[in-house]
Amino acid sequence: MNTTDLLEYLKETSSEMTRGNIDEAILLHFDLIMESYRKKPFFYKNLLKYDRFMVALSLLSFNYRNEQVPLSTVKAFCQARGYMSRNSLDSYFSFLVVSGYMNIQLDVQDGRQRSFQPTEKTLCAATLLLKSYLLPSQMLSPSDIELPGLGKSADLLRCYARGFARILESGFLLDKLLPEAKWILNRDGGHMPMLALYTDALRKGSLETGYKVSSYLEISSSLGVSKTHMQRMIKEGQLQGYFKCDKRLVELSPAFLDLIRRAMSICFAITRVGMELGVAEHEVRSKTLDVVSV
Repeated sequence: MNTTDLLEYLKETSSEMTRGNIDEAILLHFDLIMESYRKKPFFYKNLLKYDRFMVALSLLSFNYRNEQVPLSTVKAFCQARGYMSRNSLDSYFSFLVVSGYMNIQLDVQDGRQRSFQPTEKTLCAATLLLKSYLLPSQMLSPSDIELPGLGKSADLLRCYARGFARILESGFLLDKLLPEAKWILNRDGGHMPMLALYTDALRKGSLETGYKVSSYLEISSSLGVSKTHMQRMIKEGQLQGYFKCDKRLVELSPAFLDLIRRAMSICFAITRVGMELGVAEHEVRSKTLDVVSV
């Protein structure tokens, strides 16, 4: 699939996602991801910040395509994409190592380079995150692709990471397909504060009236972020026409509801297409190995 076809397919798949029950899919995604988030709020509110999340996905994608790729290659790629500065990347890599999510050592063939590997801890966390996107996408638009080793985390994640690498290389990601969403996605917690507002209103039946009734304190406490963090996000969104608010009550505008649904349909589409590309590559590799073995 060439770059032009990939972009068109992503757009078509995203559009297809919006024709399903997108609200139910968003609720499922939020509930699944919160199962992990509640256990380690500090880690996930840092990980899910958009630029940091893209760095983490880049690490996995580069590693699963080539286990010998040096860390400097991923760093250069992330800098070129503007995800983080050089110093910030060094600090983030150290954070992942200290947290037990990445191992780094000197390359055995070139002592000037460092190699890296995701840990078993990463495997478990990344697979849960993947399923929090993959299962809702299946709800919206059931796929006939056969997921290799769905019960085997390593196989599932490897398959997706290799397919996602194609999308990552193309640059057709959420910040490019929906740049107006990045102001909220690149905050602590990533899209979780955005979804917390949306799902809270949805579950209380207040989308019909346009009001969200939970307090800043309730939302911020559930996500491990400060009340001030939520207030600043709401104020910035208010300037952009996404909210109306007073000291306690927040009104979600139709523009905000549209932003959420568009953003999540793109996220689900990227996951679906990434998995399809990974499955296709897996099948090609399997056939090649069968031919060689014969």
